[in-house]
Amino acid sequence: MILVPNRLQLLSGNNTLCILCLLVFLSACSPKVVPVKRSEKKAPPAKDKPRVAEPVKKDMDHSIALLLPFELNTIKIETATRKDISKADLAIDFYQGFKLALDSLSDNGHNYKLQVFDTQDQETRVVNLARANSVRNNDLIVGPVFPDGISTFTEFSELGTSLLVSPLAAAIPSQFNNPNLVTVNNTIDQHGWKVADFITRNYKPEQVNIILINTQKTDDEKFSAPIRRYFKELSGSKFFITERPNSIGLETYLSPAKNNLILISSSDRIFLLPTINRLYTLSKEKYKIEVFGHPNWIKTKFLDVEKMQALNTRITASYFVNYKARNVKNFVSRYRDEYGFEPSEFAFEGFDIGYYFGRLLERYGKAYPNHLDDDTYLGLHNNFRFSKDPKVGYLNTELIILKYQGFELKPVK
Repeated sequence: MILVPNRLQLLSGNNTLCILCLLVFLSACSPKVVPVKRSEKKAPPAKDKPRVAEPVKKDMDHSIALLLPFELNTIKIETATRKDISKADLAIDFYQGFKLALDSLSDNGHNYKLQVFDTQDQETRVVNLARANSVRNNDLIVGPVFPDGISTFTEFSELGTSLLVSPLAAAIPSQFNNPNLVTVNNTIDQHGWKVADFITRNYKPEQVNIILINTQKTDDEKFSAPIRRYFKELSGSKFFITERPNSIGLETYLSPAKNNLILISSSDRIFLLPTINRLYTLSKEKYKIEVFGHPNWIKTKFLDVEKMQALNTRITASYFVNYKARNVKNFVSRYRDEYGFEPSEFAFEGFDIGYYFGRLLERYGKAYPNHLDDDTYLGLHNNFRFSKDPKVGYLNTELIILKYQGFELKPVK
């Protein structure tokens, strides 16, 4: 069973308001979802000594706190519109996916005490939650969602051995200085590493001409800096990078004899469209061009798929759902039956996080922090493999490379 105590202000009215009410009262176990398989094969580096699983009593309750920005304090029941209610979409979708995961696991004979708290996206509210025993005494705390909330919660909480999961923020963990923090989404630094690692493993230095298009704006430099650094670390400076602020006169720097790898660190529409058009034109002349883009490109709607495919475009991603996969189909079907809506990105993420940590609690009880880096979890939206850093906590090291093929983005194997 999953117990969901009342921690939210109740609302009533249209369908969306009813969903908010259900957040309080949902406590029945749901039909089972086909679980996501886990890889039992350990990825390198290998562990020196295998860990021994601590026994867990079958009647043990595992307590979890969800800290999500429903912002119910801003909604006036009498005058609420769909736009007002939409503030809670992220929190609702994540919660519903998370709860479906625990429902799937509860069939194993373990109980989960799930407490849901509204952070209201307010600093004072987060401070109060950080100090509250009803939050701190849980085995696992998921949230807050946004970086400011994580920073505030870390400053005012004392978690002991419990872990704090950052479920959605891609902020650099070093800014929080919390060894108990689990960062699920990949940082921009990790995306830079993935690009450098992919190129150094799949191309020979003498056969490629690498050009980094970097406007030097703050956000673009955040992606460019780790790319430069990791190229140097991974290859010992064997790969030479030419850096340009834009695509003007780019043909001067292209090689007609080599494969031109163009790395673009911007996701700005006004800058990106003419840049892609220019590269597309050059690719139709005498130059072989392959593009590596910013991870934010996965969210854009303005990129021409035909041009992106012609340029052999690849991007890194920490989120990709294969709707043809059986486990995804099962989840989508179950989500529709349970809630009457299509699952969003946040519902998929909620399920994966709930299933992964719920299973750890089921297997190891309060000792679950010792087993985060045991193996790889194959999720609906991304895989999880955590690496521990004594200063910043646990980082998910799994990243996806996507490439335009068949006029859509597909994972590169």
